[in-house]
Amino acid sequence: NSFLFQTVITDQNQWDEMLQQSGIVVIDVYQAWCGPCKAMLNVFRKLRNEFSEDNVLHFAVAEADSIESLKSFRKSCEPVFLFSVHGKILAIVKGVNAPLLIKTVTELVQEERDIAAGAKERAEVLTNQMLKYKSHYFFPFSKVLTYAVGIIKPDDVLAGRVEEIIRKIEDAGFDIKAAEKRMLTEEQIREFYARNSEEPDFEGFVQFMMTGPCHVLIITKKEPSGAIPQWKELRKRSVSGEPEEPVNSNLNTVHLYICTYCTCFIRLPGLTETESLVNLCDVQDSVEDASRQLAFFFPNFDINAAEKDERTLAIIRPSLLKERRESIIQRIKDDGFQIAMQKEIILSEEQVRTFYKEHSLIFLLMILFPLYSGPTLILALTRENAVSHWRHLLGPKTLEEAKENPQSLRAQYSIQNVPINQLHGSSTFLDAQKELEFFFPEEKTFALIKPDAAKSHKDEIMKKVKEAGFSISRVKEQALTREMAAQFYKDHEGKPFFEDLVNFMTEGPSVIMVLSKENAVEEWRQLMGPTDPEEAKKTSPESIRAQFAHDILSNAVHGSSN
Repeated sequence: NSFLFQTVITDQNQWDEMLQQSGIVVIDVYQAWCGPCKAMLNVFRKLRNEFSEDNVLHFAVAEADSIESLKSFRKSCEPVFLFSVHGKILAIVKGVNAPLLIKTVTELVQEERDIAAGAKERAEVLTNQMLKYKSHYFFPFSKVLTYAVGIIKPDDVLAGRVEEIIRKIEDAGFDIKAAEKRMLTEEQIREFYARNSEEPDFEGFVQFMMTGPCHVLIITKKEPSGAIPQWKELRKRSVSGEPEEPVNSNLNTVHLYICTYCTCFIRLPGLTETESLVNLCDVQDSVEDASRQLAFFFPNFDINAAEKDERTLAIIRPSLLKERRESIIQRIKDDGFQIAMQKEIILSEEQVRTFYKEHSLIFLLMILFPLYSGPTLILALTRENAVSHWRHLLGPKTLEEAKENPQSLRAQYSIQNVPINQLHGSSTFLDAQKELEFFFPEEKTFALIKPDAAKSHKDEIMKKVKEAGFSISRVKEQALTREMAAQFYKDHEGKPFFEDLVNFMTEGPSVIMVLSKENAVEEWRQLMGPTDPEEAKKTSPESIRAQFAHDILSNAVHGSSN
């Protein structure tokens, strides 16, 4: 009775028939001597009930011993679950990992919902063969992304080597999507290093990991296929270029769980060797270890968001802004960035102290004085891999090191007799999110679609609002009374057009909205366009007023000015 809701597949023909089935099929691959995984049955039943209305989720069990396509699993002693979407194998979970399995099913079902609703197109899958998943963990994306969770250990954090290590990782062609300084708990250490728990000196290692904070990283690189060659090269050679010792040798510094069946350490010249498990190069043989550790340390990390064009924060300090504004802005654009948002402000001492709270007092004093000399330009830059690309262009943080790299922006745009660099960039993907929120917090603004536009173009205008990235926090349709319209436009009372305006605004229902977005007030005004539709058609042809307004009186929409 356990398998009544699971299709039983016992030969190649049945397997081929299963691949013709539409929707999502979760396949429990088993060997004859051990049978299907009973431990996950309750999870499967829960998922089946939860997504029953979608009618896209199905379950199957497949005997690897009698199916040629599954021969690579015949020697595996751990449960394997494959995910077929319209005949294409898009994901794999190995081991009894209920949270990861639930997460994978939920994402795949949501993907099908979005496709059915027309919100996105189905990504092309080039093959239905199951050869590549040995090298990569697959999600239903158009590109393969390889993720790793890395830990820079306490001794190197204490020695101040974090920036150096991160720079070496990035120089090897990787992106740092997140970097958080954390004091790991004993429970976290034991969970993360569970595979090493039988080592004779494991208890000493746990105590070592609790001696100070670590830096936990999300590391990623896009690869078309196969394992990441740079990691193999880093394993073969130290940063100094000398041949590296074998995998079992004393390597240290960064412990990485890689989604490509590869765990590595990077050794920097001059690092002292420590004893026992601190140096252990634990080569993982399970794809889901990386996914599990990603969820363990960064439960809110959004892989879908990470694949899209990124945004990063850039700061141009007053001295540079004053002397070479046009040059640096043009250089930013020439390097493929778009300026999504910007503001030019004189930073207060409180803002500086809050933003740079993790820096030393000397740094704060050095940076505070120049900031009083004029406005600072704050930019939200967007492009693919924006964070790492902007950091790479900037070069080293200290001016002395930057000048040793004359191609870096910090070297090229240094100001004579000014001891600090003139440009700032976010260090990681998560830092960028936090810093952008600091300078461009989510705002709410009032928006109104006027009666004639609400009657004829409501759906088109609402679509433009959503496409522009606004969230509609509240919305209602309401016909304004004369009293309401007169109060609403009280500032215009006494002007020749006041009565015509009141009459126009009471002709029928308006759509009244509260819109939310970073920089919402200014961006809504930009989306509306100039008050005069004729001017809007010349200067902002994509604006709402250019496309849907008739004249200055019936100009489609209204928005708050500040």
